[in-house]
Amino acid sequence: MAEPTTIPDYPLSQDQIDEYRRNGVIRIEGIIPPDVLDVMRSAIERAVAEESAVVPDKPATGTQATYEKIFNQKVNLWQRHSDVATFALSRALGRVAARLEGRDMRIWHDQALFKEPMKGNNKTPWHQDAVYWPHADRWRQTTIWIALRDATPQNGCMAFVEGTQALGPLEPVDLADPQDLFDAAPHLRPVKPVPLPLKAGSATFHNGLTFHYAGPNKSDATREAFAIIYMPDDTRFDGSPHMVTDGQGFAPGQILDGALFPAVS
Repeated sequence: MAEPTTIPDYPLSQDQIDEYRRNGVIRIEGIIPPDVLDVMRSAIERAVAEESAVVPDKPATGTQATYEKIFNQKVNLWQRHSDVATFALSRALGRVAARLEGRDMRIWHDQALFKEPMKGNNKTPWHQDAVYWPHADRWRQTTIWIALRDATPQNGCMAFVEGTQALGPLEPVDLADPQDLFDAAPHLRPVKPVPLPLKAGSATFHNGLTFHYAGPNKSDATREAFAIIYMPDDTRFDGSPHMVTDGQGFAPGQILDGALFPAVS
């Protein structure tokens, strides 16, 4: 019998769409069925293990190096591992992203985010995502963050400040020496962040401008998550350097499309 690799369509309701657009984030329980999750998790774990065993030609620098101190991050696994691409390019997930944002979507990139246990204070500081991306318009990107194994407050589940996407793009936080993101929005200091623990196979979608954070992994097991980042299908390159677009020949103002950024909705 063939392994189950098709993620079924999710019956997204109008109430869920309204919640997402109001809060900039939504939790969706069980979006990846258990039998599909088993295959998906194995494919991603195998890809991360293979790439982690390779000694890089040179040490990572800048933002990439900072991320690697926080967690074991692998970007665009779908381009190098066909079994991961089966899930990363899922039309079912892409259609949810498109309905939440009201725009046809392309994949921007994927990320395996494996936060190792007890590795110092490996918290992820408060930040917005889209301000790090070379996109001329940063308002409509969205990320599905899938728990491959349970994500809890103990092992570093995500927390959000709801509604902050309405603030628009702010100055990016230096992840190596994080400033206080709330300096840009002091009225939000009293607002209590909403932690969103997830059972394996559940996920959050969050807008690329929603404030979010993940605590350190204080458990004795790796926190395993897989993120797929979507962008509207007419997103234009702003010319800024980024590991995904560097050396790919895109000119400022050009739409980010083609084989590197498949349509998924």
